[in-house]
Amino acid sequence: MLAAFGRLLWQPPAAEVRAAGLDRAGDVDSALVAAESVYSASERRRAPLAPGELIDPNSASELELDRLPGIGPALARAISQNRQLEGHFGTVRELERVPGLGSSTVRRLAPYTTLPPSAEPEGAPGGPVGRSSRPGTRRGRDGLDLNRATARELESLPGIGETRARAIVRWREEHGSFRNFEALLQVPGVGPATLERLRSMVYVRP
Repeated sequence: MLAAFGRLLWQPPAAEVRAAGLDRAGDVDSALVAAESVYSASERRRAPLAPGELIDPNSASELELDRLPGIGPALARAISQNRQLEGHFGTVRELERVPGLGSSTVRRLAPYTTLPPSAEPEGAPGGPVGRSSRPGTRRGRDGLDLNRATARELESLPGIGETRARAIVRWREEHGSFRNFEALLQVPGVGPATLERLRSMVYVRP
């Protein structure tokens, strides 16, 4: 009798019992919602692009970038991170500045993105990128003269493209000649990774 009486005294109030039941139900609901979200994301990643559907590498989420042919989660993350570090991509060819994206992969992506194709390099069609046959070129044995190259010549450099080429020319017009190679970092859109990529391809002659 004493034990039964004790159980009656220590029995939790009905309100607490109901609250505990609601908490458990809420946990189950939250788990179901999370599972549905993961499933939806997985299904979205596997969904092929619809006919005529294009992906914008400058605004697409990692999930959407993963839907591009030949792009998995790792490359999708690399594109997103590069975009944050070095700015938007001006042309398809500028995607080559993303670690892990080679020229063949970028060419395969071209029809599925909203980016314009990069300008053809000067010289004979199909020739090596950046080799110009036009008289008066600013490309010498040490590379391309950063202070005298035209926008079209600058476009041939990896990771530059039309947008950054115009930015480099605009910077020269506003600030004068580059005093050294590192001053290229002052150009909007040119980051440390691009600078290192260009180190052996350009030179500065004040």
